[in-house]
Amino acid sequence: MQKPAGYDQAEAFTGFKVIPPGGHICKILKAEVTSTQTGREKMILFFDIAEGDYAGYYLEQYNRKKSNNPESNWQGTFHQLTEDNSLPYFKGMIESIEKSNPGFEFNWDERTLVGKLFGGVFGQEEYESRDGEIKLSTKLRFIRTVDDVRKGVEIPKIKTVNGEYREPAPRSFGGQVFPEAEIPF
Repeated sequence: MQKPAGYDQAEAFTGFKVIPPGGHICKILKAEVTSTQTGREKMILFFDIAEGDYAGYYLEQYNRKKSNNPESNWQGTFHQLTEDNSLPYFKGMIESIEKSNPGFEFNWDERTLVGKLFGGVFGQEEYESRDGEIKLSTKLRFIRTVDDVRKGVEIPKIKTVNGEYREPAPRSFGGQVFPEAEIPF
């Protein structure tokens, strides 16, 4: 084989960055109030990772996907119902954002949330790919205070495709499961 032209100048592709489950400091880029298909009010937060190795994660992901598909959507979103039995969760979200931004008090104008930080607790969720394979994605599951996330959070259980929750499996290699310290070669 001959060395391909431009090999020395090419940037090596080592795979796409995948956000790990756990706590991440996030920043709200947009907030909007809308309704579900059944007419229930919900707030949608559009966010990105604000600090650490994964800062700008969703912007990078969006730009990569947008170059291949102009119809790509922003993936860093959190949907929270605002009424009835969801009200305690909505209030918890708002209070976490207020406590994460000293001096900020929510005034019922969702636009005032833009630029505010919060602590995000990310967990994995199963989904079925187009070819029928069960895969994992990492999603924002809970909004907490920045201080809570900096102190450390428990990684949520994996949400399965059937709506149940399970502990993460031990590492596997080629379909065979090995204890954490054991390597198959």
